[in-house]
Amino acid sequence: MWDTEKKPRVVSLKRYRVWCDTMKEWDISDITVRLQLGPVDDSNMDIVVKTRNISLGMAPPGTPLEAGSITVEEESFAETCIYWPPIALSDEDRRKRIFEAVDNALAEAVSVDAKDIGLFTMGLEVARIPSWEIAEEIVKAVLAHGKKQSPIHTINLIASTPTQVSSFEFALNNWPILP
Repeated sequence: MWDTEKKPRVVSLKRYRVWCDTMKEWDISDITVRLQLGPVDDSNMDIVVKTRNISLGMAPPGTPLEAGSITVEEESFAETCIYWPPIALSDEDRRKRIFEAVDNALAEAVSVDAKDIGLFTMGLEVARIPSWEIAEEIVKAVLAHGKKQSPIHTINLIASTPTQVSSFEFALNNWPILP
């Protein structure tokens, strides 16, 4: 008989594990970093970072949006939702702002003893921020946080495109050479 119950299939690799070919995991210190292609239900996560009012690459943050411009706001069912700061492709300090947003979210997670964190990148991708910049800055912030004692068990990286997944894979597999 066929076993119809879905069970995670684990393939051990040098630096990460693959779960059912849809989720990959890396261990950074005592934190498990999970990479998934969204959409993902965030209701079981303690804190998530999502998008609110990020323009679709058309108007820089802090300027009045032109009539007809579109902004993105993601819905969340997590216990706590923190939002990415307004970031546009035209911002010269966008890398620094992404790093600081993740660093602040992880500090908030520690302060409330959160165990499971979600970082959703859809809004940053829609704002046309280069996928490698998003991945590199998030991974650098997670690595910096991993050097500290932390109650966080899992950080979920939720990408909305295969390109963003690939950028995260590269950053996680090659973190020693990140700029």
